[in-house]
Amino acid sequence: MPPSPEPPPRLLDPPPSARARRPSRPLFGLFFALSSFAEGGQAVVLLWLTYELAGSAFLIGVMVVLGYLPAAVLGLLLRKSADRGRAGLIARGTNSVLSLVSVLLAVQQLTSGGSAALSITVIAVSQVVLSVAKMFNKAALNRLVRGAFEREVAKRLLAASQSASLAGQVCGAGLAGVVLAQGWITQGLLCAALAYAASAGALALGTRGYEDRARPRPRPEPCPGGPGGDGEPEPVPLRWTPALVGVLVFSVPGSGALQFLNTVLVPLAGTVAPGRPSYYALLNIVTIAGGFLAGVLLSTGGVSSRRVLGRALPVTAVLALALALVDTAAVVAVVAFGLSLAVTCHVICMQVLTNQVPDDHEVGQFAVVRNVVASLTKAAFSFGAGALAGAFGVGVAFLVLACCTALFAVVWLVRRPEWA
Repeated sequence: MPPSPEPPPRLLDPPPSARARRPSRPLFGLFFALSSFAEGGQAVVLLWLTYELAGSAFLIGVMVVLGYLPAAVLGLLLRKSADRGRAGLIARGTNSVLSLVSVLLAVQQLTSGGSAALSITVIAVSQVVLSVAKMFNKAALNRLVRGAFEREVAKRLLAASQSASLAGQVCGAGLAGVVLAQGWITQGLLCAALAYAASAGALALGTRGYEDRARPRPRPEPCPGGPGGDGEPEPVPLRWTPALVGVLVFSVPGSGALQFLNTVLVPLAGTVAPGRPSYYALLNIVTIAGGFLAGVLLSTGGVSSRRVLGRALPVTAVLALALALVDTAAVVAVVAFGLSLAVTCHVICMQVLTNQVPDDHEVGQFAVVRNVVASLTKAAFSFGAGALAGAFGVGVAFLVLACCTALFAVVWLVRRPEWA
């Protein structure tokens, strides 16, 4: 019997490529929590500082507009570039910019905080810079999530990340209440800067060695010297399907209502509990807690997205009407919690659809386009909230919000989109 041939020597398995790595989900959650901690605390401090310096609800609306309108304008001009570059690197870089802006705000308050005109000007400029940085940050994060996780995992991660974000905002708003009560404005802004820097570090650790797979679809004959750089293909334009258009349209009521509520919180607190910044901080905490519960419900499957999209807008209209009619501090806090819960459920569902509806090569572009729509919506609702609250009072402001939300709710119930 002839001897059997020796088996070929076993080759070592090739080392896993960077493309096969997946970001760390816990570090991803830590990134969202730290970033939102900084954003939530910083926003509370800056809006209250603006109100203290100028005593104008209208000016608060203007400041919020400056936090969104620049992103809308630049998003329209630069959306074709949103799918270029390394998503993780862009996200870390934009968070570093946010940290630097917070440091500069703290330095200004430390050196010349007594000048009201200068402080308001610096806050306004910082809102513009923060707006642009956050726009690129959101586009990069959408690409990173889409390229890193399978569809169902990405859905749960987005909802869980929203909970982590809102938990961070609760802590940030709570700390901001302490800061405002003690007059530690500079310290609060420095704390925001450190949190932004720490979030960039968490993202760097969580995505180490990972290369984004959600790249633009290659063209047949890329031009080496073209707009995409050395050999990088030119991005493919968005295909405007009914689903993409629908996501943009029905992002308006949720994003608008949530920003409307955030803008009116300062004059609402001033009306219900005059001279008590701690009540303003409390309203921030309860509204963020409502959003946190929304993320928990959606990430754990406690409520389905289809049910949310069918019921969140009518509930929002009813609760906004309730805020127009009540003026008791405890009742206002409870209703504001419910309003935040309903609106945030709707916003999370639209964020998930933003990440999942477009094709891989369209994720960055569509995220920027939706950010443009959301920024314009937030700017318009913020300006309207400040103008209405300043001219007619918070009751009339919430009455208008109830009517607007009810209109979108009727359109949704009549059309019942199949893509949702």
